Amino acid sequence: FGDVAGFDRSPEDQGADATDSDADGTTGESDVVNLESGEDDPTIDAGYYQPASIGDFVFEDTDMDGQQDAGEPGIEGVTVSLTDENGDPVTDNDGNPVGDVTTGPNGEYEFTNLTPGDYIVVFDAPTGYTPSPQDQGDDTTDSDADPVTGESQVVNLESGENDDTNDAGFYEPASLGDFVWEDTDGDGEQDAGEPGVEGVTVNLKDEDGNIIDNTSTDDTGFYEFTGLTPGEYSVQFVRPTGYEYTNIDATGDE
Repeated sequence: FGDVAGFDRSPEDQGADATDSDADGTTGESDVVNLESGEDDPTIDAGYYQPASIGDFVFEDTDMDGQQDAGEPGIEGVTVSLTDENGDPVTDNDGNPVGDVTTGPNGEYEFTNLTPGDYIVVFDAPTGYTPSPQDQGDDTTDSDADPVTGESQVVNLESGENDDTNDAGFYEPASLGDFVWEDTDGDGEQDAGEPGVEGVTVNLKDEDGNIIDNTSTDDTGFYEFTGLTPGEYSVQFVRPTGYEYTNIDATGDE
């Protein structure tokens, strides 16, 4: 059996002789076939396949919804590796080890010249980032990386297939805070020289108004909540004894 442009020969003698490929992967030759008088041997087959590829993007999931939304940027320099379905190293279609790759300027990556079969893509979390939730919707744009292991589910590649749906989203923890101060002139604006108020209780609430954390101001009136997941929050300031709240949004200067 001759060469076919863009195809490779399948492995030889992998099962039932009536249906397996009989062509040697290098020479294209079958084993010697002995034909007897009047015999019809319909078992001499040859299989061919095309190399496959797998890839897509690593993105910054700014709203932590597990989906690559319009405008969310790629993350450059993330290490991505490829294993078989058992987590073992793999070789490419030429028998060479498939090494790690790093994402490009737009978060893109790709493994090419792969033999059809089952694979797992493994994403290393970049420094300072946390993995997004896995499998939150549209498979072409959602994050496929397990938040604990960084592994995708098993991906089956068929002959000639280019599977470009294997993404991973990561987000950076957020923070919010500022000051509680004594508004000496009562104008609702934090003017130069107006002092902070120490020991004021500040509550952090979720989008439903439930208190999820609290802190108190330091000796400069400063407070901060850190390590927050992207989302919607509100802040409640508990009025210290002897004080009144100053006017809200008095000047429009946030």
